[in-house]
Amino acid sequence: MKELLKGNPELLITVVGIGGCGCNTVNMLHENNLSSQVNLVAVNTDLAALNSINVENKILIGENLTNGYGAGSDPSIGYQAAQESEGMLRSAIMDSDIVIITAGFGGGTGTGASPLVAKLARELNINCLAIVTLPFESEGQTRMDYALQGIDDIKEPIHAYITLSNDLLLAGLGETVGLFSAFNQSNEVLKNLLIALVQMLNETGYVNVDKNDFSTILSFEGESILGVGKANSEEEAFDALDQALNNPLVSIANIDTAKGIIFQLFCKSEPKLSTYNGLIDRIRTRVTNRSVLIVPGVSLDPNLTSEIEILIIGSGISSGKPEPIKEAIETDPCELEQNVESTEPAYIDDELSFINHGETMTDIPAITRKLMAINRD
Repeated sequence: MKELLKGNPELLITVVGIGGCGCNTVNMLHENNLSSQVNLVAVNTDLAALNSINVENKILIGENLTNGYGAGSDPSIGYQAAQESEGMLRSAIMDSDIVIITAGFGGGTGTGASPLVAKLARELNINCLAIVTLPFESEGQTRMDYALQGIDDIKEPIHAYITLSNDLLLAGLGETVGLFSAFNQSNEVLKNLLIALVQMLNETGYVNVDKNDFSTILSFEGESILGVGKANSEEEAFDALDQALNNPLVSIANIDTAKGIIFQLFCKSEPKLSTYNGLIDRIRTRVTNRSVLIVPGVSLDPNLTSEIEILIIGSGISSGKPEPIKEAIETDPCELEQNVESTEPAYIDDELSFINHGETMTDIPAITRKLMAINRD
């Protein structure tokens, strides 16, 4: 069995960073020596920005269209640039087992080119997951509209997608946080998620989550969540689970309606059976869908920086019915506080609301609406 495991080739996981934000993320992964486990690809229309990235595989798209000067914050230019360089993009992901797209939505290149890369992965029959960040509210409605249109565009070709909200990060860090610190923290969260995901897929555990398990979970197509939690002792494992279920950037606050969940437990030393079973039971009690498929995994890693690390991936999540933001703002903040306190710690009993700007639907996470209501009091 050891020889069989040893002889199994590692998965080829390709992480494609698209646009400025995506390229910065893959650059961070490179600096954390993850490049030996994955194929990192930086894609941009901006030649100067691309040259500042240390990743070996770099693709300048739309060279004839933009002359290397970027997409001018226009997603249609980003899409056309990807079309112009479709052959290079296809070659970059062709032999991959899994493709992970990371990009910041709201600008030109990431928003416009990401759906086409997802489409190429679909055509090549490659499992593809997109992790995209939404702009800060302060960046304006136009950028948010671009971002939401980009999400609509990527929904069809992608297998599963995760949206991360920078405004939720701001709410968590506080108003006094520095601009660069906020962006670095956003990238740090995303980096930790990707490192845990790659480690799960590339390393054989005692209870193993493999490519086929990952494919099964991604088959529940639609909105997904992904979170990481850490604990310094096994006694704090349930706190780590709550951290993973409450990723401070994920736009959807809970996994109540998930159809598929991957639960990966990383440990420095052998965990107790009661801890393992208890964590899975805790997840199952949080999900209203009784037929949810939970795929567990356990790996020992003596090099972990903490005693326990937990990765959660939930897929096939229903966003629920949209409700006008006006109603949420006019709700009594005290009543909102009571509602939060009446739920279990890992969840807020509300999933997603929208602002209706004509035909444009802007999603505002539940926790953000509550903070808005409290701040207006």
